[in-house]
Amino acid sequence: MFETATITPVDGRVHIYFDDGEIASSIRAMRLERPGREPRVYLPLEDVHPQILEASDTTSEDEGLGAAHYYTIKTLTADGVDEAWYHPYAEGRYEPLRDLLTFGGDRIKISTTEV
Repeated sequence: MFETATITPVDGRVHIYFDDGEIASSIRAMRLERPGREPRVYLPLEDVHPQILEASDTTSEDEGLGAAHYYTIKTLTADGVDEAWYHPYAEGRYEPLRDLLTFGGDRIKISTTEV
């Protein structure tokens, strides 16, 4: 359905902040752009600070990407229930995003810096 969806590597280093604290930093991030939706940035689990993600029982379905499995972000200052997720079965045009994490919620901020 999303024939014009594009997945591209992000130039530079992507920084993910939760509740004003950096929780991830990656030079391997990918950007998904689809008409009518906000662009999403995805990055490898290895680039997220260790021990801040707790697996959630929440799942959902996304047309194109398939099933999404969620994590709760847990830091010293706050918890973000189901504010990180990944698509373990993404295939076809979305396969480059398989198992990469993306983040959402009011307390998530994303910035990019030059490497």
